Amino acid sequence: MLGRITAGLFFILLLWGNLVAGMKAGMACPDWPLCQGRVLPPLQLDVWMEFTHRILAALATLCLILLSRQRLKSYPGFNKAIPIAALGLITTEIVIGGIVVLLELPVQLTTLHFMTALTIYLLVLYMTACDGEGEPVVFSLSGYAGVFFSLVVLVFSQASLGAYLRHSAGGLACPDFPTCNGEWIPTVWSWQVLVNYSHRVVALALFLTAGLVYLVSLLDKRLASWRADCLMLTCLLGLQIGVGFVVVRSGLLYSVTALHLAVALAAVWFTLRMWLGSTRQLKDLPE
Repeated sequence: MLGRITAGLFFILLLWGNLVAGMKAGMACPDWPLCQGRVLPPLQLDVWMEFTHRILAALATLCLILLSRQRLKSYPGFNKAIPIAALGLITTEIVIGGIVVLLELPVQLTTLHFMTALTIYLLVLYMTACDGEGEPVVFSLSGYAGVFFSLVVLVFSQASLGAYLRHSAGGLACPDFPTCNGEWIPTVWSWQVLVNYSHRVVALALFLTAGLVYLVSLLDKRLASWRADCLMLTCLLGLQIGVGFVVVRSGLLYSVTALHLAVALAAVWFTLRMWLGSTRQLKDLPE
């Protein structure tokens, strides 16, 4: 239960941070840890969006500390490095969060802030799925487990590219879709166009890879038990591309970009679940 609560809090925290960025409310509390020099800030929407983000971060951190404490007791040997890493990352995240505010939202640090939070979210999902007791700690890159793990990495990279686009104001460097500035392959490049175009290429690669794995599952008996999951993942990634289209056409409307991130976080959870499940399946095979 604690793992699910912690995962839910980090899910909401990541979405709330996206809304704060979309509403350009990140500097509504220009100091840290106080907000406008006060414990309770004035009743203004942008101020309370940012202040609520900090409250959610505090609650998520508390739950993560409690969850990590449980896993330190239940995880054997070297596996204790997982909750220790989570605690180290949340400490780093708090420091980065303070620096981001004090330095007035530099793009690189803000993107790092998101990537660190997303990594913590992955570790929380892992510790929720593997409690070290009823569900033992597992890790494998053998066979199709390696394919599913690659999908986890690709989804993580895609979400990170999206965060950079959001914070660097490069989301409309390609204001049309599926073309970029009226071209399938841009002839005029800038750093923002490169990141934007890369974001689209990775999205297409993810969708095609998931579709290919589904087609393979129709032929390979080792993937038969994952056929429905592969189809679901393909549909989820197709939905993500569709929402991405709406993001561009809406001019980066913050509510739509939040939905875009929500689908990405769902894909993170889904690919991680498939990887862990295939790893357990491999472990249970007779030697």
